[in-house]
Amino acid sequence: KVAEDKLNSQPAGCEVQKCDLPSLLITKNTGCRTICTVSFLKPKCCHGYYGRDCLACPGGSSSPCSNRGKCDDSHLGNGTCTCEVGFGGVACELCSEGFYGGRCKACNCSEHGSCDQGRTGTGVCFCEAGWTGERCEIMDICSVWNGGCAKGASCSQVGEQVSCTCPKGHNGDGFTCLPIDPCVSGDNGGCHEHATCTMMAPGKKKCTCKDNYIGDGVTCEVKQQPISRCLQDNGQCHQDAKCTDLHFEDTKFGVFHYRSVRGQYKLTYSDAQQACSAEGGSIATYTQLSYAQQGGLNLCAAGWLDSARVAYPTTYSSPQCGFGHVGIVDYGTRKNLSETWDTFCFRMKEVTCECSPGYVGDGLSCVGNLLQVLRSTPNFSNFFSQILNSSQVSESGKQFVRRLGNLTVQSTLFVPDNDGLPDNQTLSMRDIEFHLSEGLALPLVQLKNGTRIRTRVGGLTVRGVADQMNPSSSRYINDRFITDSDIQASNGVIHVLQGPLKAPPPRQQQMKVAHRAGLGVGVVVLVILLGAVVFVGYKFYAHKTKPFRFHYFKDEEEEAPPPPDTNRSICNPVYEPAESGSPEAAVSPHIQKNKKSLFINGLNKINQMRWTEESSWLCSAQTSCLQAEDKPEAVNGGSYDLLSDGLETS
Repeated sequence: KVAEDKLNSQPAGCEVQKCDLPSLLITKNTGCRTICTVSFLKPKCCHGYYGRDCLACPGGSSSPCSNRGKCDDSHLGNGTCTCEVGFGGVACELCSEGFYGGRCKACNCSEHGSCDQGRTGTGVCFCEAGWTGERCEIMDICSVWNGGCAKGASCSQVGEQVSCTCPKGHNGDGFTCLPIDPCVSGDNGGCHEHATCTMMAPGKKKCTCKDNYIGDGVTCEVKQQPISRCLQDNGQCHQDAKCTDLHFEDTKFGVFHYRSVRGQYKLTYSDAQQACSAEGGSIATYTQLSYAQQGGLNLCAAGWLDSARVAYPTTYSSPQCGFGHVGIVDYGTRKNLSETWDTFCFRMKEVTCECSPGYVGDGLSCVGNLLQVLRSTPNFSNFFSQILNSSQVSESGKQFVRRLGNLTVQSTLFVPDNDGLPDNQTLSMRDIEFHLSEGLALPLVQLKNGTRIRTRVGGLTVRGVADQMNPSSSRYINDRFITDSDIQASNGVIHVLQGPLKAPPPRQQQMKVAHRAGLGVGVVVLVILLGAVVFVGYKFYAHKTKPFRFHYFKDEEEEAPPPPDTNRSICNPVYEPAESGSPEAAVSPHIQKNKKSLFINGLNKINQMRWTEESSWLCSAQTSCLQAEDKPEAVNGGSYDLLSDGLETS
């Protein structure tokens, strides 16, 4: 029990066990003993760590020594990696010398080669000069005198077997190589039959079109000399127009260079076609560019041509352009149409027509002066014939023809057509001049109702109510209807009438005769007055010298016959032609019989002449004289002042 109590009272960490004590005399002696357990702490690092501070081994605790070696990772270890064969480095991350690849395989090169070693190496052997083979174990025969191959030939060695290949443009077995001349073949080296083939290098040639031919040498066509289209039918211009073929005048023959607004070499082949079309042309062909080059086009900038070709023209040698080549620097047909270049376009220029001096029109149609228009218009032939006939017989007719051809003065001419002026009707020179108004070409729209148009022999009156919205509405010149209008000439305009105009009688000649008649009457009256004064003086003197007596005097009126009606000899200077002759011929013969009656009648004539001049006539300061009673009333709201020198309105 004491033992049990002891057992129960043992300190922690101790265990009481029963035991038998050996004895020589006594068999057994049951007793107890205390067994105590003592704990001691010994430091130790985990796997992958080493040293007193348990640092991670090189390569990291998860893969110490990159799993290619063993780490000294004990508490007393130093963390050194012992790498497997072929690996090296602090963490066994490298290949040892003579090893290559991720697994650090051993190189297999001979002593005549060096291995491409290391973790990133390929293990390929780089042979020393004169050696070849995978391991650099075979002598390289090609490295010595090119293996016996010809100069320029390529030498290849398989094992110890050597083969030679001639370079491009040469023929032979490799040990002997001869240059190939492509021009000696039977097809002219592939050049056109009208081209010259020239060997530029072994296997290379140049095709050049012969004289009078043009093209790239592979294709040649007969060179067309440019011909002006004006040589044929005057280029469709009028015969009186000057024709200019702008395409013929252009030395580039319609070819021009086009560059994108984005800069140089920005156009694909499709872009080039669209750009030329937008310029009103098409993409140029090689032949068209050749013509332009021969015309002087020089441009060191390649551009698209037809058939997806790229080239540019040069006219002089320059190292910067085509290596000094003169002609077309040809890049050939391009397979990649997405390449970007400039482009060359072709546009046919037009023919221009310009009427010659003295003619007016658009060049396709030209008209000359008034005389030429009359001559060239069949429907005016009768009027034109009468003008020519008048010019043959009178000076005024010649002057009229000159006025029709005068380019310095614009005029308005009224012409009766052949229907209104038949062959059997003859016009006087005054009638012909009555159709021409000089000073201004008056179109139909300016011929308003009531307008007075001045000519050299009288005035014309425009009649008829004109519709302002329709300028071609009816007009009358005097009593002649305008059937056609506004026929242009270089020096005026022509209006066609349904019939000829009748000129008024000449006024200047009649006024001259009347003036002479009045002067004669005045002289006679003056003589009579002087005679009367002498007679009265004589009577007075006789009466003074004689004695006074009565005398019977008869009145002269009782003996003289009644005075004749001399007023009938006074002519209207406009409507009746004056008689030619001396002023005395206009005096009545009764003057000699009755001086008093002649005196009275002379005064009446003078008064009548004065009334005629003051009341009946409105005469211009130049040539025309218009009767006041003929002046029409204005219909459309007043008078018009169209031409101060040649046209009047009421």
